[in-house]
Amino acid sequence: MNLRKNLKNFVLVILLVPILAACGPQKIDVALTTYKITLSQDSARAGDIIFHVHNDAADLKHEFVIFKTDLPEDQLPTNAEGAVDEEGAGITHIDEVEVEAGKSADLAVNLAAGNYVLICNINDNNEMHYMHGMHVAFTVK
Repeated sequence: MNLRKNLKNFVLVILLVPILAACGPQKIDVALTTYKITLSQDSARAGDIIFHVHNDAADLKHEFVIFKTDLPEDQLPTNAEGAVDEEGAGITHIDEVEVEAGKSADLAVNLAAGNYVLICNINDNNEMHYMHGMHVAFTVK
């Protein structure tokens, strides 16, 4: 009798572990280098996501900015200086974090299904990081 009860509990635990694990926040690693953003995955399920952002650049501060948009990643609205206009048409600013060279930061967000673009919007000595290709598309399902 005890063996049957223990087996039943074991099967229940085995079935629940993946479900409970899926309920926690998703973690995505982000590497920022000189004019490039690299993600550990290019999509996630809707809900809580923690972006673990590491600035691998030796001497440049970067920022990690999230926009919800259906625009192509390289066609976001820009201002006269070439930075993305964070209040421009066709984009919704979600959140952002600045990361000093060699440092890391976490950005926790709750994202709905849709298309996103992740960028660095720093203007460093008139070198617009976005214009140099520091952007990547991201999909939430």
